[in-house]
Amino acid sequence: MQAFQPLRLNIRVLVADSTPISSQLLSEAIGRYSEIEVLGYSSDPAEISAITTRLSPDVLLISAQLGEGPERGLTVLEQLRTERPNIKAVVLLNAQRPDLIVRAFRSGASGVFCRSTLDMLCKCITAVSQGQIWANSEELGYVLAALAEPPQAQKLESRILSLLSKREREVVEYLVQGFTNREIADTLSISQHTVKNYLFNIFEKVGMSNRVELVFNLLSNGAGSGVKYGSMSRSGQNLDEPLVQEKAHGAAKLSSASASSVGSSMVNVSTASGFARTG
Repeated sequence: MQAFQPLRLNIRVLVADSTPISSQLLSEAIGRYSEIEVLGYSSDPAEISAITTRLSPDVLLISAQLGEGPERGLTVLEQLRTERPNIKAVVLLNAQRPDLIVRAFRSGASGVFCRSTLDMLCKCITAVSQGQIWANSEELGYVLAALAEPPQAQKLESRILSLLSKREREVVEYLVQGFTNREIADTLSISQHTVKNYLFNIFEKVGMSNRVELVFNLLSNGAGSGVKYGSMSRSGQNLDEPLVQEKAHGAAKLSSASASSVGSSMVNVSTASGFARTG
């Protein structure tokens, strides 16, 4: 009797490297591997979001740096996670910086890859497509160290809030609760245009680019834990439940396995992610 092997489906990958030419070259390189199907490539954040939404790749291969933004790729990934919570992504790093590695996982990455051989990158993509987390022992150490230092989270929260005026902190408080711009304006008896000006000033002061990034950083670092959701009303309803949700609270479930000959470890790390409604 002849045995038939089941068909092996290709891993559908979207490549988003730091520049258009590097995205093209990388897509051509990994596209030579029989198990990988490259759906497209881009270094433009709007195109990356559009292609991801339209084609639903199995793995998004995205550089932390897009264009001139050294961490723009992580912001794009955070935004995509609000729409596609189950997206699997590998973040490309030019250097093994602890802060970038930690932020990559907090942004929703399933793996980080400091550029080395194509063979190893394809192993990383394959592992992530199968639901594994890709990180070597050193990178895992950075993540564990970050999880073990709650005082640092409090310092970040304090630093952000200390930069803001009293009214700006009020706007941020409503933002964390999930209020839209219109709802913030109605509650504070100001115009939506004024709310937008406050948000612009807040983003400038704290060095962030949008409300999702701000809320993510505050929630994942413990802010908002003392907010009284039932103390404010919205459209005549009592806010007994927050409109901004945390998917995890820094907990980590770890399991290790041999990932490659260089001693990489596959670990399951729960990352914090917040959802913010816009207005």
